[in-house]
Parts: sequence; C-alpha cells; structure tokens
Amino acid sequence: MKKITFLLFMLTASFGFSQAPTVDPTTPPARDAADVVSIFSGEYSNIAGADYNPNWGQSGFGSADTAYQPTGAGGSGNVVLAYPNLNYQGIDYNGAQNVSAMEFLHVDIWTDGVAPNIYIISPGPVETAYAIPNVSGSWQSIDIPLSSFSPVDLTNVIQFKFDGGTGTEAIYVDNLYFWKNPTAAGTDATLSDLQVDNATVSGFIPSVTDYTVGLPGGTTVIPQITMATTNDTNATVTSITQATSIPGDATVLVTAQDGTTTNTYTVSFALTSPGAPAPTPPARDPLDVISIFADPAYANVPNVNYNPNWGQSGFGTANPSYDVANSGDLAIHYPNFNYQGIDFNGAQDISAMEFLHLDIWIAGSFSPNVYVISSGAEIAHPITNSGSGDWHSVDIPVAGITGDLTNAIQFKFDGGSGTDEIFVDNLYFWKNPTVSGSDATLSDLQVDGATVTGFNPNTVSYTLGYPEGTTTVPQITMATTTDTNATITSITQATAIPGSATVLVTAQDGTTTSTYTVNYAITSPSSAAPTPPSRNASDVVSIFSDAYANVGLDELPTTWSQTGFEAITLEGTNNAWKLTGCEFLGIVTNYANGVDLSQMEMMHIDYWTPDSNEIFVKLVNTIANPVEEDIESLGATITGSWQSVEVDMTGFAARSSQAVTLDQITQILIDPTAPSLVYIDNFYFYKGTALSTDEFNTTDFKVYPNPTSSEWNISSDQNINSIVLFDVLGKQVLTLTPNASKVTINSSALNTGLYFAKLSSDNGSKTVKLIKE
Repeated sequence: MKKITFLLFMLTASFGFSQAPTVDPTTPPARDAADVVSIFSGEYSNIAGADYNPNWGQSGFGSADTAYQPTGAGGSGNVVLAYPNLNYQGIDYNGAQNVSAMEFLHVDIWTDGVAPNIYIISPGPVETAYAIPNVSGSWQSIDIPLSSFSPVDLTNVIQFKFDGGTGTEAIYVDNLYFWKNPTAAGTDATLSDLQVDNATVSGFIPSVTDYTVGLPGGTTVIPQITMATTNDTNATVTSITQATSIPGDATVLVTAQDGTTTNTYTVSFALTSPGAPAPTPPARDPLDVISIFADPAYANVPNVNYNPNWGQSGFGTANPSYDVANSGDLAIHYPNFNYQGIDFNGAQDISAMEFLHLDIWIAGSFSPNVYVISSGAEIAHPITNSGSGDWHSVDIPVAGITGDLTNAIQFKFDGGSGTDEIFVDNLYFWKNPTVSGSDATLSDLQVDGATVTGFNPNTVSYTLGYPEGTTTVPQITMATTTDTNATITSITQATAIPGSATVLVTAQDGTTTSTYTVNYAITSPSSAAPTPPSRNASDVVSIFSDAYANVGLDELPTTWSQTGFEAITLEGTNNAWKLTGCEFLGIVTNYANGVDLSQMEMMHIDYWTPDSNEIFVKLVNTIANPVEEDIESLGATITGSWQSVEVDMTGFAARSSQAVTLDQITQILIDPTAPSLVYIDNFYFYKGTALSTDEFNTTDFKVYPNPTSSEWNISSDQNINSIVLFDVLGKQVLTLTPNASKVTINSSALNTGLYFAKLSSDNGSKTVKLIKE
C-alpha cells in the first residue's frame, strides 16, 4: 500500500524486528475492478474500514504495525503489514464480503522463523487452514485456489486469520486480495456504480451483488435506485425493479454483450434504528417504581452495569448513551447481539412490584427474550416482534418472572444471532399506587446519621460492611415514614457485629406493616497481611507481593475474569487485591513463554474473606499440547481474619490425571466455590528456606496411604496438637486432639470423596487433601 510520511521512519526504527524485509514484494498486475476484491494492496482499491489489528487476545496485539515500510521512509514508500510476536493475528473486513465470483486468494508474505497458516473466515464454527511454508529472508507470492478453504461460505466472508507462531516470530504481509481471471470479451455483466437516491451504495464493489441499506424506523418514503452504470459499455441494464415497501428489495438486472450472461444486483432496504424516542413513562410515586434504566422519568438504582462481560459477541460495543434520532433522549443500544446482560450491582427486592416494563426496538425479524435473574433457573419471557419498525412497549407480570423476587440481581436478553441489534429504554419494575392509609414504607432510613447506601422504600433488607476489629455497634438514627400518618412502631438496635437492627412500621390502617432490617457485617480487613520472610531472589517467583520483585503480567485481571477487581492499600502502604463478587479471577502471566515454576517447592497465598466457603487455585499451561490445567484447594476457609496458606507444589494433579508442566505456566486462576468477597496478598511460589529468623515454620506432615478405603496414618517430626477434618462444602466432620507425633484416622464412617485436614503443631499448621475411596 503506497504512503510516504516521515513518521513512518521513526516507527520502523522503533520496532527493530529481526530478519525484517528490506525490499518490496512484487508489484501485482493491473486488473479490472470487477476481477478483484482487495483487502490490503496499494495497487487496487481496498474495501472500506478494514481493521488490520483487531483485539482478539493475541500476543501481538498492540505491537502490530499497519504502516511498515521495508525500504524505509526514504525509499519506495510501499507499506506492508508487520505482525511481530505472532501467535495468531486477524483482519476484520468491517462487513461481510461476497467473493464467490473470485477464483484465488493472493498474498505476499515474508516469514521470520515460522510456517504460518492462513484462514478465510465466515460465520460458523468451521475454519479451514492453508499452510504457508517458512522461507525466511525472502518474499513469497502465493495464489491459493478458493476451493482450498472449503466449506467456508464465500458469499459471506468476514475475516482473515493467521496462526502458527509461538509469540516470538514475525510475519510481514502485503497485496492481500481475492481475484479471478478476466471476464471473456462480451461476458461482463457487472456494474461499475450503483446509486440509491443519487448516492453510491455504501461499500459498493462490482463483484458484490447484494447490499443492505439501513433506514430509521418511521421512514415512509421508499428509496429509489437512481443510477446503475455497467462496467462494459456494451452491456445493458435490462431492468430496474424498485422496492414497493420498507422492508423491501430493489433489483437491477444486467445483461452482458453476449446476450446470455447476466447478473442481478439486489439492494435490501431495512429499518435498522429507531426514528423517534420511546414513549415517555407516566409519572409515578417513587414508592411505586424500581427503575433500572428510565432516567429522567425515574431515578435509577445506582451503579448499574449495562454491559457486563459475560462472553457475549456484543461486549465492548454496547452503548448505554445512544441518542435516539438526535433527540437528546437516551436508550441502550446493543449491536452484535446474541445475548446481553444488565447487572443491578446489588440485589433488588421486587416482591412488592406488579409488573416489569420495557420499551424495546428490534432491528430485524427475530423475537428476543428477556429474563430477570435471581437464584434458581432462568425463566425466558418472549417479546413478540411485529416487524413494524416501532417501539414495543411491554409489561410483564412480576408474579413468576423469576425464582426469588426478593433477590433480583440481573437482566438478560437473548435470541440474537450475533449480528442483530436491539435498542432498550424505560426498563423498570412498577406497581399500582398504594391504597390510601395502607402505606407502611419508609422514605428515609439512616444509620449513624447517614442514609443507608442504596436505600429504596421498597427494599426492606440491607447489609452494611465494617472493617475487622470494629467494636462500636452502629445505630439506626432516623426512620422516616413515607405516609406521615404511618407510625414507627419500634426500632430494635443491634447489640453486636455481626448483628441486625430492625424497624417496624405500621400504616395508618393499623394492620399493614413492614419490617426493615439492617444487617451489620465485617467485610474488610483492618490490617495488612503478615509480612513474608526475606528470601534469595532465585528462590521465589512472586505474582503479587510488596516483599519481592513481582514477575511482569500480561493481563490482570483478564477480560474473561468474573469478578470485581480493585487494587487497594491497607495500613497506608501495603498493597492488596480486593475481589468483589468473585466467581474467578484470571491472571495471564506471559502469553508467549509462560512462567517457570518447575523449581519451586511451595505456593504461598494470604487471603481474607468474610463469606467464602472454599477457594481453589488453578495453574494452566496453554503452551503444552494438550492444554494442561491443575487445581488445588486452599482448604476450608476461615473467615474474618488473614490466613496464610502453604501448598506443596507436588500436590498439583491435573484433572486429566496428567501432571501439569510447571515450566510454562501461562495462566493462574483464583476460584472460590461461590461468588465471594476475597482480599489477596503475598501470592508467590518459593523453594528452600527463608533468610530471616522469624520465618513462618510449617511442620512436616506425612499422610499414608492416600487415597484409602479404611484409614489414614499421619506422622510428623513435631507433636500434632489438633486435626480438623472438613468435607468439600466446608462442613467440619471430625476433630481430634491427639498430642502425639503419630495418629490414625478411621475413615470407615465417611462417605467416599474429597476431604481437607487442617493439621496443627506448636511450630505451624498445614492443610492437606485426603481422598476416601
């Protein structure tokens, strides 16, 4: 691709690629526009808007150069694509391309130590690789028959992909285009231009015959094809059939000079966006509505996440500030829709509400579903699509809408294909006005002089968190009734933390009552985790600790983690991680080479949690073939205080019964058994002994046989003070105080399965995994 700029010289110098090309590839031949679909080439007109470096999680993302000049800024000015750090790379066409009329894919490629594959991708699970040999140090010009990529849908190709690298090699690409042999004289039935309402159809290419023109809802004037120009002046536009409705199709029939070869171009007109805002909701008393997205009509619950990352195709493209028809009225726009979610950022009690209302505008003919998610199974509520291009106003009875009406946490929409779109507005729960004299709600509830966070008159249960060590019990200091004729019957203050305070409200009628409950819980540590001992730098691989030099991490947290993540400071200077609602935290150590833990003997981690039953740590090697992953439990958790856990590295055993290869650990997961609040510090792997005299001494315990069907023998070089046995749910099933160096545990009364034994001596403790056969 030809482009000359001084800045490119600076970019080229900064990359410093090894074995980079210093000459240009062969210039492609001149071709008729009807005979080529160009993705990247300076000799032809490229398709519009292609993304030459989409973020698919590849190691080379961010380092790719889409303006690399082999001969330097002062040379020919020919620009190529430079992809260093190749494990895989992609090109997104920014729209489907119909290349079924083409015969070959051409690519000029320079490889540096890698034999890559190239794929043409259409929607669907099947990808067919074409292997490109490694000829390091020279350009290869390759023409690949499109039949080589069968069964890809050549009428609907959307992307290229290159793979085969380990993350350290580089490839350089130029002249990437589809082509066919010239049309025989007199057989060209293509157009060189196609206009609708005097403007060329967006993305028009002579070889592509199908187009969609999007129009806003409410459009009544049907667009018209106003120009169709043949490539061959001897060809004829035989007929133009205009659309008669929206949605609808217009067609152009082209007949070549030979009188038999024809092409039919189709332009489909579709309603793809709302042409006016959704209906304005009626005025309601705040008591009668819980709004998720209906501002400014109602006050929304705070801190709602309108685009949680659940792995959906549209993540990252959702827009909760879509201005409908430039009216200033905002809606949520979900493009690339297969499914989407909304997280309320806290449970909502909707049991007093009667209906869920939403306004939805659907682009296309599909009918989506909406779900209100709480505990239990998800219940789909279909939304009928009339295809009118108007907003659908829907009111769904709350009764039976979800499993637990007191604990609604999320919405989910599904039913799309991944290319569909929906627009959503006025998403709220509501009820008919309360009968006069029967209002037993509060308009305000304060603890220690401040309104309870997230207070809503319809929500009667709240939890307030306090740091470990809090001794002063909070007090309810104000409870204001919504109806001035209602009465605060009683306020019962909590007497301890954890504990609960209640407010009983009686309505004017003397019989209708509500009880508001405020739960006080310890939800954060008051101090930092214990300081790790000094160690030789060669004896420790630290993931996260202020005591050691941490390894560099490629991702923290990963985009696919299911947790809130916050880097916090305790006691002013000590760093820690706070994981909120943690289902799992993903860490990518190093995409290309992983981290070598093969010489480490122990894993150490400090955790603090108020509510987790059990936490697992998983080590993953994505470089090994097949992918290896091993998981170990930190044992039954102890809540409300920092816990220092040591795990023997020899205990890691893959689920596939294949020990993980520890020399290339690319991913680490911290995985509670249920969504939990967890604080993490001093997460590292080590070998040998500490250098300081105040080291944490872990007694050496030996367990045999393990697994067993009858009994476990446990021995130690120290006196064993206590043994506490837990099942996988964290339930304590056995306690022993042997005060001996050898102990036998009879397992005959236990069910088969996995158990965890916390073994304690004067010098330390350790949790070991026991298996009952």
